[in-house]
Amino acid sequence: MSNRQPNGPDERPSPSPGPVARPPNWGLVLDLGMRLGLSVVIGVVAGVLLDNWANTSPLFTLIGVAVGIGAAMYSIWDVARDHMKSQ
Repeated sequence: MSNRQPNGPDERPSPSPGPVARPPNWGLVLDLGMRLGLSVVIGVVAGVLLDNWANTSPLFTLIGVAVGIGAAMYSIWDVARDHMKSQ
């Protein structure tokens, strides 16, 4: 037999709420990944097309890679700066 009343209060203390964990921001992660990938791919494709048109083998491809990586870095910097301002 239990000494507890059926509708009585629970004798166990309720756990104190700790710091609330924020869920991961998957939208931001996917946005950054797409920006990085598309910037580099667009730079490489543009470089290859220019190389085929001008008949210069690696020149514009390398320039396209460099421009794509630079555009990706700027894009990620811009998103990160906006995200830091909003917090």
